Amino acid sequence: MAFVAPALATVGTSTAMTVASTALSAMSAMAQLSAGEKAKEAYEQRARNEQLRGRVEAVNAKKKGVEVLKRTNASLASIIAGAGRQGLTLRSGTVRDREVFLVRRPASEDFSDTAFNASMSLMTADMRASDLRGAGEQARLQGQIGAFSTLAGAFTNAMSIGSPGLSQAGNVPY
Repeated sequence: MAFVAPALATVGTSTAMTVASTALSAMSAMAQLSAGEKAKEAYEQRARNEQLRGRVEAVNAKKKGVEVLKRTNASLASIIAGAGRQGLTLRSGTVRDREVFLVRRPASEDFSDTAFNASMSLMTADMRASDLRGAGEQARLQGQIGAFSTLAGAFTNAMSIGSPGLSQAGNVPY
């Protein structure tokens, strides 16, 4: 009977350590969940910033398109004003050729380029934002998997050590 007291003290210490270990593992799992959520929020913020950056780029491209139109109007006005000084009628082929080949065609190409750049800025920003949101979901999932893994390891350790109310073959006296 003298050996029972030290055995009970060992079982008590083992149980307290198992409970403490399991509690610390639970706290670690909660921290992993929280870290995953924080990472997801950070990725969401980066995605919003990326979309905003794309909108700014699109607005800048549209401003360039407006500048193209202003330069086109100024060039056309110059051609029209110069035609009278050169003794040409506005309907003559030379004035029309200058208008079409020197001003309108290049201006049209420049304007369509700026419109294309604006739409590409928006689409590129949306793709980047989508990638960032996907990375956020992966970070959240990683936190959940880490938390589950930590808890599973803690419960496995508790079962291998032994816990109150559980009997294992090595702990049962004969």
